[in-house]
Amino acid sequence: MPQAIAQRQEATVSHRVNFWGRPSGGSTVSWDYESQKWVVKRPDDGSPALHRTVRCEVCNKALHYAIHSVEATRRRQARRRAGAYAGLVVLLVSLVSLITLEDSGAIRIALTATGILVGAVLGWVSGLAAADDMGVTGHGAAWPGATKHAVELVEPRPEELPELVCALCCHREEFPWGSHYRKGFVRKQYQAAATRLENHACRRA
Repeated sequence: MPQAIAQRQEATVSHRVNFWGRPSGGSTVSWDYESQKWVVKRPDDGSPALHRTVRCEVCNKALHYAIHSVEATRRRQARRRAGAYAGLVVLLVSLVSLITLEDSGAIRIALTATGILVGAVLGWVSGLAAADDMGVTGHGAAWPGATKHAVELVEPRPEELPELVCALCCHREEFPWGSHYRKGFVRKQYQAAATRLENHACRRA
């Protein structure tokens, strides 16, 4: 599901503290972020994007962002969802072609394998981007991944999902949550984050 977009929303701008992903149990890694508050004020529908600068309180870098209107943001989300569906179609057509392949020529096999790879990557990346797009662009915002600086819209945390913080070292495990995610997905990510917290280095010391 896409994120809920409004004319004025509270957000955070976060600075990634560690350069490399820190092992946090099993085959997973995590990153620590320090956040500061920011208010996203959008232009009226039909108006060009507003350009705003935020000074990171951690590295003192000036971060330049473009803030899109509510209407423009919903169009961006729709385009990315269309990209995800297109990737799914390419993937399915390529798989069917591979299954029904009668001519085992190397070129056709290579084209079919390429279609499977392109469809899977396009669908996965576009789907994640559609879910994360909040109409704020710049410095990797609205794209999946552990970027150096991240922007997130603030939503009330569900009561059944308390913060995951180590009582010994105050290490915090983050997990994706919000109204744009399915509840089952959030619960699964929360359990994975809780497992990482139990297995992080401070607990094993």
